[in-house]
Amino acid sequence: MALRLVSTPALRSTARLLARQQPMGLVKIHSSVSSQSGALSTPKPDRLHGSYHWDLERAASLAMIPLVTAQLTLGASPVTDVLLGVVLPLHLHIGWDACITDYFNPRKTPILNKLMVATLYATTAGVLVGCYQFNTNDIGLTELIAKSWTA
Repeated sequence: MALRLVSTPALRSTARLLARQQPMGLVKIHSSVSSQSGALSTPKPDRLHGSYHWDLERAASLAMIPLVTAQLTLGASPVTDVLLGVVLPLHLHIGWDACITDYFNPRKTPILNKLMVATLYATTAGVLVGCYQFNTNDIGLTELIAKSWTA
């Protein structure tokens, strides 16, 4: 019975395909890069991306916890105002930059990416100036948060 199954054309062609298959490590599935040697160059290392960028992102996120806790427990403070006025825009800038990088990749949409990154930098600079003005000429960020919390 087993000999008859092997002799069917469908099973014979499947057996031939299985016998011809290469191990997965040697199979070239897809590549958009030409197969010429030297066609692919590695980018220069940038210290603002990778581990330094990740460390800065995590430090800004972790710095928000004691800043908000200090503001809620101790009340309004000029030191907390200044730190929140710098760390909060930095934290938001890093988050929006990651979104722009993920969803508007410079290889796919180069013009839109440059426009959005320029808008992000301009907005971040505007928010930093606004936080400075609000902290020096008005009630400050911590007092604003306290008033909005009790309102």
